[in-house]
Amino acid sequence: MEKVNPVNIKLCRFLRAKNPYGSLEGGGNPWMLFDDANTICWCVKSIGGAGPDNGLVSPENCQTGRRCYQVPKV
Repeated sequence: MEKVNPVNIKLCRFLRAKNPYGSLEGGGNPWMLFDDANTICWCVKSIGGAGPDNGLVSPENCQTGRRCYQVPKV
């Protein structure tokens, strides 16, 4: 898995993740996402591992340019 550069990305506001270190926000807090094989991601809007567009949910996929992407609230 390619490591996400938290400085240059804005994740979809509906992305959520959890890893062995605790619950993490997606959306406006991309610096909290770890590059960890044990991290589980899901979409709040579709309530699952696939987004509303049926594409996989992950920090790499849930960024600007995706059809279902929505800007994070500030």
